[in-house]
Amino acid sequence: MRVRKMTKAKLNHVMWAALMVCGMQVPSAFAQTAPVATPNVLPTDAQASQKQVVTLEEYLRLVVRNQPSLAADRLEAGIAKADTRTASAFPNPTASVYGKPGEHGVGIEQPIPIFGQRGLHIENARKGEITAAAHVDMAVTNALNDAATAFNELLVAQQRAQVWHDASKALEKAAFIVRGQIDAGARSRYDGARLTLQQAQMVMQVSKADAAQKAAMAKLAQVAAKPRWQAQAEGSMQTLGQQQVTEFDELWKQASARLPALRSAQAELDQARHKISVAERDALPVPSVGVTRVKSRPDGSYTQWGVSMAIPLFDRNQGAIDRARAEAEQAQLRWEAASQNAQSDLYTALQQMQLKRDSVQSYEKEGLSQIEPLRQMANDAYRLGQGGILELIDALGSITEHRLEYLDLVKDYLDAEWQVRVASGNLPVMEP
Repeated sequence: MRVRKMTKAKLNHVMWAALMVCGMQVPSAFAQTAPVATPNVLPTDAQASQKQVVTLEEYLRLVVRNQPSLAADRLEAGIAKADTRTASAFPNPTASVYGKPGEHGVGIEQPIPIFGQRGLHIENARKGEITAAAHVDMAVTNALNDAATAFNELLVAQQRAQVWHDASKALEKAAFIVRGQIDAGARSRYDGARLTLQQAQMVMQVSKADAAQKAAMAKLAQVAAKPRWQAQAEGSMQTLGQQQVTEFDELWKQASARLPALRSAQAELDQARHKISVAERDALPVPSVGVTRVKSRPDGSYTQWGVSMAIPLFDRNQGAIDRARAEAEQAQLRWEAASQNAQSDLYTALQQMQLKRDSVQSYEKEGLSQIEPLRQMANDAYRLGQGGILELIDALGSITEHRLEYLDLVKDYLDAEWQVRVASGNLPVMEP
C-alpha cells in the first residue's frame, strides 16, 4: 500500500481546516428574543422594501380595524339601535273622511297605549342592543383567535427557515474542511461525494422552509384582509421560566364576568325573560281616542268625540306569551351550556399550557443541552480520524433536528398560552 506524503503546505491546510471544525458554532434558536429575517432565494429591493415588522398587539389591532367581516358584524349594533328607535315611536293617528246625502265629516283617531306597552317595548329593544354588542364582541374574539394563530405560525416559520439556513452554512463549512482533507490525501473522495449529496438535499430543505414561511406570511395577510401584504412577525420565543400558572378558581372569577360568550348568553337570557312581560302587556287592549267634525244641513255643524277599544274576549295573546316563555327557558338552557363549556375550555387550556410549558423546559434542559457536546465530539472525531463522513453528517443533521423539534414545542406552547387568554377573556381591548 502506498502512503501519500503530504507537503508542508498541504499539512498546514489540513491543520487550519481542523481548527475551523473546532471553531464552528451552532446558533441557538431559543436564545433569540426577536426573529431573524429569513432571506429569500432571490430577494429583490422591491420585496425587501414592502416587508413590515409587526408585533402581536399591532397585528391584532390591524385585523380588527381592517377586516370587512368584522365591519359587517358591527352593523348588528346599528340594527339594534334602529329597533330601539322604532319602539320609541308613538303609533300614527288615523284620519278619516266620509260623506252622505245631507251630511259629511272629517275625523282623526289616535291610539294611546295607556298600559305601559310602549315603555316595555323600548326596554326590550335596549336589551337587544346589549345582546347585539355581545355578539360583536364574540365575532371580534373569533377574529383575534384566528389572527393570533396565524401570527404564531409565521413567528415559528421564520425561525424554522433560519434553522435550515444555519444548517446550510454549517454544512458548507464542513464541506470546505472535508475537501481540504481530500486534497491533502487524508480522506477519500467518497467523503466529498457523500457531502455533495447532502448539500443537494439541504438545498431542497431550505427551499421548503422558505416556501412554508411565505405560506405563513400569505395567511397572515389574508386574515388581515391585505392580500399582497408582506410582513414579518416580531416576538419572543422564550417560555415563562418558573412563573406559576394562575389557579383555575381565580381565573374563572375573572372569566365569568368578561367572556363574550357568557355575556352574550346572559344578554339573550335577560331579553328573553323580558319578552314575557312584553307579551303579557300586549294582551291588554290599546284604546283609541277619536274626534270627528260633522256638517249636517238641518242641524248645522257639530263635533263628535269617541273612544274605541278591542275587547280581549277570544284572543288574549296567549300564543305569544307561551312562545316567550319557551324562548326564555331555551335561553336559560343555552346560558347553562355556555357556562359549562366556558369552564371546561378554561380548565383544559390551563392543563395544556402547563403540559406544553413543562415539555419546553424539559427539552431545553435535557435535549438542547446536548447539542454543543454532540457537535464538539463529532468535530473532534472527524479531525482525529476516529469518525467518518457519515458520523459528521449525522451529527450536523441531529443538531438541526433537535432545533426544529424545539421550535415545534415552542409553537405548541405559544398556541396553548393564547388559548388560556381566550378562555379567560384576557384579550386586549380593540377599538375599531
